[in-house]
Amino acid sequence: MGYDSNIKSAKSEQRQRVTIIASLVALSLAFVLLVSMLHPPLDNEVHPRTGAASAVSRAKEGAHLRAADKAAPAIVASDSGAAVVVEPKHNNDNGVAKQKSEKEAAAVRADLEAQVRAIKKTGVIMEDDKHSLEVTGKLQEATRELIGLRYGSFGDKRFRIKFDLEFQSSIPDFEEKGKDGTLLIELAPISLIPCSVYNFLEIARTWKKGAFHRNAGHVLQAMARSGVTESMPFQEYNKEFPHKKGTIGYAGRPSGPEFYVSIQDNSKNHGPGSQQKRNPYEADCAIGTVIQGMDDGTIDRVHKMPGHEFIGDKKKWVWIRRMHILVPGDGPDGYVEYSSSPDVIPED
Repeated sequence: MGYDSNIKSAKSEQRQRVTIIASLVALSLAFVLLVSMLHPPLDNEVHPRTGAASAVSRAKEGAHLRAADKAAPAIVASDSGAAVVVEPKHNNDNGVAKQKSEKEAAAVRADLEAQVRAIKKTGVIMEDDKHSLEVTGKLQEATRELIGLRYGSFGDKRFRIKFDLEFQSSIPDFEEKGKDGTLLIELAPISLIPCSVYNFLEIARTWKKGAFHRNAGHVLQAMARSGVTESMPFQEYNKEFPHKKGTIGYAGRPSGPEFYVSIQDNSKNHGPGSQQKRNPYEADCAIGTVIQGMDDGTIDRVHKMPGHEFIGDKKKWVWIRRMHILVPGDGPDGYVEYSSSPDVIPED
């Protein structure tokens, strides 16, 4: 063969080698691709081609977010500075937290309360008026939300208030029993009368001083000096929580902030249609029930205050020295103290 034939033969062999190498590379790539398809990325692994998290990782992350939505309540500082139990935030469809802050919820409630008070001033019978019922219903729902944010959400468990009483030397059995006494109140369910419950929680939280100063045949009425200075925005009442013996209700129409303990069944005296003839539905607002103090003689002792009806002489009153808010927890009887007022009776 000549020189040209040798060159052609060399070029042919070179092309064959390139073809073989290209085939081997193609087979290697095909093998890698096949393995990656048969073996998906591990948990939390990033896909080598797309850079996306694996399906397993995304599923676990979604489960974690759903679990976080159902997390246990946390103890946090409220706007008022007290430690409170707050339900966890819930996410909307876009995964964005939508729970109001305590301050935002208070502003919403204040606006609705102003609307309710304006309606009440018109003189309409609110219990039989569609618009009134709609707005009061919104106020009740906003109040439940604010209670949860400020004081905690505890399902069916109720809030309690403990009164520290101070009897004066004018009480007949002072020498025998001394000056100290206690009442324990369990507030009504917020599912029934949330505005009444919230109002009393606020009275207890901002308590300054008060005393039983009315000794009537059917009630023991107390004056209340606290941060709550207005009456209830409307006459909130529920037939499932009537004014039976041992219950507490707000005095007056409009009701509050003074309150009374019923020492007899006042379901008719203070229930729907009572104390006026114009509105067959109107009743005193209820608050809760005395769960300690009725059977141990404390209420009977208050009833021994010298004098009847409203007593003008302060030396004959029974002081409510302090109020303690108790919330469900791991303390004695399943409750812990949320707050207590100062242990002092300020001067007028």
